[in-house]
Amino acid sequence: MKHRWNRSAAQGPAWRAVAALILWTAAGCQSPQAPTGPAAAAGTRAAAGTSTAAASTARSAGALSPAVAADAPLVAAPAPPPLSPELEATLKAWQPAPSVEACADCHPEHAEGFAKTGMGRAMYRPNDQPKIEDFTPEKATVKHPHSGVLYQAIVDADGRWWQEERLPDGSHLRRVEVKYIVGSGNHTRSYIGEIEGDLVQLPLTWYSGRGIWDMSPGYQNKEHMRFERPIKPQCVFCHNDLSPVRDTSLASYGEPFATGITCNRCHGNGAEHVKVRLAGQGVAKGTADPTILNPKRLSNEGQLQICQQCHLPGQTRTLHKGRRWDAYDARVPLDQYMSIYVSAKNGGPEFGIASHGHRTAMSRCFIESKGALTCTTCHDPHKADKRKAAEDACLGCHKAQDCGDEHVKARPAGAHGDGEKTCAGCHMYKGGTSDIPHVQFTDHFIRKNPRGADEHLEVKPTIELVDALAPPGQVNGDPLDAAVRLGMAHHDVWRFDGKAEHRPEAIKRLTEALAKAPDRGEAWEDLARLQASVQNLPETLNAYAQLEKYDPEGATWRIDYALVLENTQQLAAAEQQLLRAVQLAPTSRVAWGNLGNVLQKQGRFGEAEKAYDRADEVGPDAASTANNRGYNALAQGKLDEAEKAFRESIRRDGLGGRGHFNLAQLAMQRDDLPGALKALDAALAREPGLTQATFVRGRIRITAGDLEGARADFAQVVVNDPKKPFGYLGLAEAFNALGKPGEVQRVLNEGVLATGGHPALAAVLQRVEQHPETLDPKVPLMPPP
Repeated sequence: MKHRWNRSAAQGPAWRAVAALILWTAAGCQSPQAPTGPAAAAGTRAAAGTSTAAASTARSAGALSPAVAADAPLVAAPAPPPLSPELEATLKAWQPAPSVEACADCHPEHAEGFAKTGMGRAMYRPNDQPKIEDFTPEKATVKHPHSGVLYQAIVDADGRWWQEERLPDGSHLRRVEVKYIVGSGNHTRSYIGEIEGDLVQLPLTWYSGRGIWDMSPGYQNKEHMRFERPIKPQCVFCHNDLSPVRDTSLASYGEPFATGITCNRCHGNGAEHVKVRLAGQGVAKGTADPTILNPKRLSNEGQLQICQQCHLPGQTRTLHKGRRWDAYDARVPLDQYMSIYVSAKNGGPEFGIASHGHRTAMSRCFIESKGALTCTTCHDPHKADKRKAAEDACLGCHKAQDCGDEHVKARPAGAHGDGEKTCAGCHMYKGGTSDIPHVQFTDHFIRKNPRGADEHLEVKPTIELVDALAPPGQVNGDPLDAAVRLGMAHHDVWRFDGKAEHRPEAIKRLTEALAKAPDRGEAWEDLARLQASVQNLPETLNAYAQLEKYDPEGATWRIDYALVLENTQQLAAAEQQLLRAVQLAPTSRVAWGNLGNVLQKQGRFGEAEKAYDRADEVGPDAASTANNRGYNALAQGKLDEAEKAFRESIRRDGLGGRGHFNLAQLAMQRDDLPGALKALDAALAREPGLTQATFVRGRIRITAGDLEGARADFAQVVVNDPKKPFGYLGLAEAFNALGKPGEVQRVLNEGVLATGGHPALAAVLQRVEQHPETLDPKVPLMPPP
């Protein structure tokens, strides 16, 4: 569409108003380095102190039943025997554990067999396992379905593995090296890189069953985290042996970083055991050895919990007070260490890649075994035994003759089939999962006729969560801490699963629980985030004040706290929080960048520039730092320096729209209306959800006389941000310019209702209703902000 440029209008007051509006809207966007939104990663949950909980032997085998009451009274289960001082010391912090080689000296058959299982090949460095992927360029290149961006997996001439992101026209290219591979390759292999000291998941996954590359789970969505999805301690907990966590970041680990799951995960930290045995000491044969755990000596439920540490993910997991993700020891019953929350009364979880712990518990076989059926009934933890898993375990309880004539015809007595002819082949569905594409996996819900799988299950919407490890009607450990954990679980489901209905429940439960048991820093952090999301400033500030008291050495929460303070113009207080954050975490680019923003807002431009220098030292590829340098230059009237910084941000990240949006601001300052519109078009082509760019383009179009284009832009702003006033104000302005007074009043009424009576909208609506004669296409509806 051709635009009719009115140069005199561009030079007049209306044009200056648009330029002022752009700077005004940009003022709220000068902290792009801070993680935001439901996809932002949570920090490591870790706190000081200890807790007690119920012994696993005190519960019935049916504790996993999804029908247990979610509103059970907070009554503690019987307290377990206390842990030994030595074991408690192990749990306080990460402790080095012996290697598989040390165990293999005495247990070579077990070590060799385990190394061939999927668990034994859970994580490793590139080239440590045989290469199974196809790296030919045509096979290893995937086009993202929404953006058209190309991703490619590469092995270079030196044998180093990379993943690459590029635009088809070659205007953007970024490569990140693969540091680790996750997954045995039986179903998938995913890849881990390192950005600014944090481990991150890379965008491409190899799907072994189909022999193809495709986007990693979640990356096929329109919005995804590219090279910034952190591998948090909770993720490492199930995909690797325990490694020391650095508490000052989201996903950073000390050395040695483990590569693979080893004997220690099921037998406890064996360092003392190896030491004693190398000294020629030990206990008599057949006697329990206190330096190591033999799961055979546990109750059936205790054995289940060994597996459930990784194979019962639930909807979310919350550590008991004082526990850490990098310090678990299998000698501690899992229910003394964490709570695993599942939805109550809704028929159980969907068939997912890691749902087998809960799906098995839904089976009649499991329920009627009264605890006799465990994971090791069907699986040998020390070796891959397909026949046992597919049939031998079933024939321990069932006989083919007992199952009807058809079974006898298909399989003579004593014979073992394979594939579809085994017990598992007929009674355990194998197919695609609800959460991972391109895989064929065995559903562990055992049924007479599992085909089609879940139609008969009663699945009801519910926000009720129950701890799958707690006895029905009881809670593990201190009831007050259990109440805090439940509130934290609702927070996690809201934040990471995007289920908004859990937010008010989380606020209610955390507020009530922390009033009685306030000494849980990570819970105050969750409550602060929740209160900030509903714009309850007094309660947000109160939660952060409590964090100061209970987590004084925390660094990551101070960044969020500083953003709240910055956005409420408490700049000196925000500066103090960020200074403390960079003192605790000197390699945090986000903290340094946001400190620069706060200094810039105080007019301390030189100090801001030094803070941006520190941010660039940590993350030289971060486009946000370059953008913030541009804002700093703009604030000083240094337009050429600002342009240089904004173009540098585009060079660093050719996919984002922020740099082009900022070039539009610069064009506005230079009275270059066509240049501003061109830059905004470029910004929205790369980032259609950049609502500010859509809004500003609408204001420019009104000035240029493109009223229908302006109306379309403002309508899109309303769709993108229906709870904010800007789209309604702009749309009313467009309808006024189009000479449609009825539409002006309709839009303003809708905006007042949608925004809860926003004062700016209410004021304009009142003026229009009281003085309808003021509606004139030649006169702006409202003064510029």
